Amino acid sequence: MSKPTETAEYNFKSAQSSFTRGILNAGSDLNAMDTFAGLQHIADGLVNLAIGLRATYLLLEEVNRKLDQQGLRAR
Repeated sequence: MSKPTETAEYNFKSAQSSFTRGILNAGSDLNAMDTFAGLQHIADGLVNLAIGLRATYLLLEEVNRKLDQQGLRAR
């Protein structure tokens, strides 16, 4: 089963792909191209956030594991 951040990253990457296809299919419609480009930038940022959040969770798990090993973690 995927973790929520992995699922979010997958969904954001799917959105990126959809927006790229939208840009390619917009032809000469500048409004559509601008809209899809803006949405693609939003999706890019969301992918980066999902990756960063997942990395933060991994580091937090490591810190908690070390604290548990030393008996220092508050319960």
